[in-house]
Amino acid sequence: MRAPRSTRLFLVAAVLASSGACQVVSRPPASKVDRADSGSTRGTESVDAARREILGELERYYTDFSARDWTAFSAHFWPGAVVTTIWQPPGEPALRVVTITVPDFVARAPNGPGSKPIFEEKIDGKIELRLHTNLVQAWVPYAVRFGDSAKVDTWKGYDAITLMRHENRWRIASIGYTDR
Repeated sequence: MRAPRSTRLFLVAAVLASSGACQVVSRPPASKVDRADSGSTRGTESVDAARREILGELERYYTDFSARDWTAFSAHFWPGAVVTTIWQPPGEPALRVVTITVPDFVARAPNGPGSKPIFEEKIDGKIELRLHTNLVQAWVPYAVRFGDSAKVDTWKGYDAITLMRHENRWRIASIGYTDR
């Protein structure tokens, strides 16, 4: 069931303007990961190890997001990281691109993902990774459940997640997301 556009916009608006269930996300099988490594300077073994690290980081990110563990959620991001989408803020005449910092997103989360007893965002399909040394772009299809015992809306989208590795740690530099 696809959530009505007004419901999806409510979630985005609640998080961006002011802005349960816990699901453990399982890692997609290796066959579901795009193996293209155009331009990578890593050997095959180190590329596979990097992919395992990246998939583990993404798995933990979605688990912490669904659990609404905002401290753990925030730890997945580099300082200054941003979340970007297109939406129509209340009272504005048109859609526009909106970017918010992770601390602002967390501060406003009680009015978005934290506003209903059920919130779950999980990986929903093949993750495509493009890796070059310490930089990766991950295209992650996701599915969301949001609501309460009377009504649970569902919808799907894509996260475009840029991760960078520094001091042996992959963390998120930015997320852009949209409907699917």
